[in-house]
Amino acid sequence: MPRVLLGCSVGRVALCPVIYYSTTVQLDPASKEVFAYFQPILAADTNRIYSYEVLGRYKDDDGSIKSLGNFFADKNTSTQAALDIDRVVRKYALRKYAQEGRGEYLFINIRLEWIARYGNRPEEIPTLKWAREFGINPEKLVIEITEEEFNANREDYSDVLAYYKDAGCRIAIDDYGKSANNIERLASVSPDIMKIDIDYIHKSERSYHYREYLRALAGFAESVGIEVLYEGIETPKQLDICMSSRGRYYQGFLFARPQASIRDAEADCSVFESASSRSVSALQTDAEHRNSGRGIWDNMVSGFLAKNTFTPEEAGIDDYFSRLCLYLPDNVIRVYVCDPRGYQISRNIERTAGGIDRVPGYKQRNWAWRGYFRKAMTAFEMGNKSYLTVAYCDVTTKKRVYTYIYALTPHMFLFIDILRIPHPDGIENPYLPFWRTGPAGNSVEWTEHGPPANAV
Repeated sequence: MPRVLLGCSVGRVALCPVIYYSTTVQLDPASKEVFAYFQPILAADTNRIYSYEVLGRYKDDDGSIKSLGNFFADKNTSTQAALDIDRVVRKYALRKYAQEGRGEYLFINIRLEWIARYGNRPEEIPTLKWAREFGINPEKLVIEITEEEFNANREDYSDVLAYYKDAGCRIAIDDYGKSANNIERLASVSPDIMKIDIDYIHKSERSYHYREYLRALAGFAESVGIEVLYEGIETPKQLDICMSSRGRYYQGFLFARPQASIRDAEADCSVFESASSRSVSALQTDAEHRNSGRGIWDNMVSGFLAKNTFTPEEAGIDDYFSRLCLYLPDNVIRVYVCDPRGYQISRNIERTAGGIDRVPGYKQRNWAWRGYFRKAMTAFEMGNKSYLTVAYCDVTTKKRVYTYIYALTPHMFLFIDILRIPHPDGIENPYLPFWRTGPAGNSVEWTEHGPPANAV
């Protein structure tokens, strides 16, 4: 049967005749070592190494360095076996951190079930005892706990976590989102850092839903004062997605692999800096595109209003905006009108293949609960005459859309839901309107001078 053997002190495991069994890792007690590697974690505010995560390693027969990850993840590895091996790795890491005299933070993985046993005697916690022994300031330690293990009773771990915090340690939750999230537990622990589950980051490359979930998690963390760390980043696209989702810390093979030394640790900061520049540039470009697009929609709507006198009377409101809907370009989904409180005062005027459809049943529905409504009203209060949202998923069509809002009067606001799709002529700005057909069947783009004659 494959076996794992562990020495009671850092170094060759033959120093202690304790044998642990696992189906994934085999160590020869005569020649193997268990020790720590360190993977750099970069910070967005400095574009430099912020900290290192401690990772368990052992040396194989051929001299190659292998991860202990499979051993820790193996269900056949007992809690005690995992704890004993982890303590060797942890003590090695703390001693090396002290010897190399680094000032960055050190992330140390500890299972909740390990620290729960110290609930009545937190002063005996090994990590802090070793930190004192090696002269390490506990404020430089980040205790990283797996989120899925928060099913333990709060009484079993709260005193120990409080002891870590009182000593100056920071608390991080690992793999957040991997299992059913327990907000009550999250609130009781009050972590400083949230590490997003690696699977979500990898899947975000292929799925819009995962990208939006990353943004939602980052927004939630920001609102409750928790810093976000994205781990497992392996491609430039993953890094770009994470940066666009917002977060302070980043970890992954793309720019830094686990390494034997902290003092000589290497990280490709240029890759990180380039991604940071792309993120800022993308935000600026999107803002420019939105502003340009809003100006074009302003010209289109105001031009129609100038040629077609608008009377703010509900009796003829559906007829008037039906004509507007027909005038608007092909990527418009629907048009409707609301008052300043969010109550709809018109029908939904929706585009169809054959023209328009006046959909009943929407009058007096309230849309003030939508996230962009208050932002739009604030823009109008500041003197703007229109507002253009960022793209979102329409709950009815399940398509990517954005909404243009125009102040008809101080008491009436025009809402236009617009399909956000690639422009048929390859125009980069996704906020531009367009018509699918024009002269000789070619697409016709909108310009600031007004719609083409064939599109009116």
